[in-house]
Amino acid sequence: MNDNISHNASQISNNTIYLPSCHSTNTYASDWIKDNEVTNGWTVYTFDQTKGRGQQGNVWESEPNKNLTFSMVLKPDFLNPKDQFSLNMAVSLAIIQFLADLGLKAEIKWPNDIYVNNRKIAGILIENQLLGNVFKAAVVGIGLNMNQKEFKTHGATSVFLQNEKEFDLVQSLSYIQTILFRYVERLRTGEIALIKKEYHSKLYLRNKPSVFKCGDDSFVGSIKGVGESGMLQIQTENGLLSFGLKEIKFPTNYFN
Repeated sequence: MNDNISHNASQISNNTIYLPSCHSTNTYASDWIKDNEVTNGWTVYTFDQTKGRGQQGNVWESEPNKNLTFSMVLKPDFLNPKDQFSLNMAVSLAIIQFLADLGLKAEIKWPNDIYVNNRKIAGILIENQLLGNVFKAAVVGIGLNMNQKEFKTHGATSVFLQNEKEFDLVQSLSYIQTILFRYVERLRTGEIALIKKEYHSKLYLRNKPSVFKCGDDSFVGSIKGVGESGMLQIQTENGLLSFGLKEIKFPTNYFN
């Protein structure tokens, strides 16, 4: 990959739309596919996302022309809805692989944040559209901090801050698309169990006793993995417990 950054607007392919500025690529993509037929892998990207969305309504901080913010529409109609979290796992692992190819060791903070050295470098927001027992589409939104050098958000980092190199954003997007398709193809060919094993091996704080918070109560536990429905499994003194997205908070004392 070329280390010289370029912010020139361009079309990667007929299947990709570039927007000079956008409120939220996930919102744009979701609205677009309501009235337009798109092929698998259709992507919208911008380098100036003004109201990026994260899990639980969180706002994604992204300096204009510094980072990757894009949404890809996938059509995983081969997946049973009960296995929809496997798509989350595949996308997370694709970002992990991309960062590994840049020389960074990353981990997955359940359910879909990517951390490097205890700091958040990427976030994923997947919005599934189901029609009965069939996947109609999945809008996969990704925010990846690439060349930003300063953050207002505590605990954030970027590729540049980790290895002091800037990367071409368009080339990076194209490369991520390739890796994403590779992992989705692995799902299609029945490698869900292998992807789950790989996902577990990359889980942030896995097998590390940590203090978690559930409601007003705190407890010590060790992350073991995720269940079939994507719930987080934590070993505690009361046994193996499962938690949903809004039921648990991670420790914050790991930031340095």
